[in-house]
Amino acid sequence: MLSLLSTDGRGLGRRDFLRLGSLSAGGVALSDVLRQRAAAKDVRRDTAVIQVFLCGGPSQHDTFDPKPLAPAECRPFDSIETAMPGVRVTEFFPRLAAIFDRFSVIRSVHHGDGSHNHSVHWMQTGRYPDKLVFGQNQFPATGAIISKYRGANVAGLMPSVAIPDGFYYSTASYLGARYNPLEVPDPNKPDFQLPNLKLTQGNTVNRLEDRMQILRGLDRYRRDLESQGQMTAMDSFQTAAHDLIAGPAVHRAFDISSEDPRLRDRYGRTRLGQGCLLARRLVEAGVTFVNVKDYEFFEWAMHGTVGGPGIEGTKTKGPHLDMALSSLILDLEERGLSDRVLVQVFGEFGRTSNINTTAGRDHWGNVFTALFAGGGLRHGQVIGSSDARGAVPLDRPLGPTDLLASMYRFLGLSSDVSPLDFSGRPIPLLPDGEPIREMFI
Repeated sequence: MLSLLSTDGRGLGRRDFLRLGSLSAGGVALSDVLRQRAAAKDVRRDTAVIQVFLCGGPSQHDTFDPKPLAPAECRPFDSIETAMPGVRVTEFFPRLAAIFDRFSVIRSVHHGDGSHNHSVHWMQTGRYPDKLVFGQNQFPATGAIISKYRGANVAGLMPSVAIPDGFYYSTASYLGARYNPLEVPDPNKPDFQLPNLKLTQGNTVNRLEDRMQILRGLDRYRRDLESQGQMTAMDSFQTAAHDLIAGPAVHRAFDISSEDPRLRDRYGRTRLGQGCLLARRLVEAGVTFVNVKDYEFFEWAMHGTVGGPGIEGTKTKGPHLDMALSSLILDLEERGLSDRVLVQVFGEFGRTSNINTTAGRDHWGNVFTALFAGGGLRHGQVIGSSDARGAVPLDRPLGPTDLLASMYRFLGLSSDVSPLDFSGRPIPLLPDGEPIREMFI
């Protein structure tokens, strides 16, 4: 094995070079992660998705489906009018109320399950896990599907990013770990940076460039020892890995500190607010799918049990979501991105109509709410409805697969795509579901 000599005289082999920019995505090397670009088969379009996942399952009553005429025990908070006559939202969302014409609210989503883990898996993959192992995907998450069949919109960038850190049930399962998302830390931290893209200590970009040149020269000698196809592929992945480490496009995309402080304030100096801002930067740069987790301060799991905030927690979480999401929608519009970027907002399930004995609401998968914005779709509408107590769908019942089918259609992914599972069986992307027609008219 030929090795490189570093400037300090120590040997640096091919493996050492790759470790310079090792990108941890489920333990996968950076070069392996980049193979997803080579696997992308569909015609690429300049479209992207930002998915804001409301971890814990928010109450439909206390967010976007208030029941002002329901009994007092169902409506602890006031509701306010929106820009759409006759439509109201809970009092903590005045900014979203003012721009209701820019998005659609779906009030009839349901799946009937009350388990956090099963429901998160269902909402992230479109499939119910009949063999659930905690924290492990039985089926590929949507971000992994997009990574494999769409890839990044711009060469030199990753297709899928999770903010902040990894999100359970967002991995690739039988597609292979190379399609897992790039996990990044909390962008609201003052010292935010991407440790996975940093060079190892003592290695600068210039030194990396020097080593790349030497490596190219020495590898010509080895080309006769291996098949031309294998070496060409390896070289292409190494070059792409180098682009991710040293390429200016990546560093610009993640440099949230370059944003106008006033815009950062508008989004909110919170993990959620800065996560949404970073998501906008990433899709603008060429990332195809960004999952932003909302568990600011605490999750939306407001049972009111010991250690939990109860429904009073909505007074904290609601305004932060209102600030971040309204800013994201308007920012995409102001930058001319709203037609090519779809924003999805939902949690794993909803909450019970009645408030329990500990001043909270319990799990409820029988009806909940989702929000769609952008994507050049038809907005300014409420799709479906729940009954007078917000307990079950009243009309136009829709499920997780309908939400995801809408996203796949927007991205141009065919429902006929059927990757092979671990046993070699073809598994369609979704078992059922159709794009929500009201938004595609």
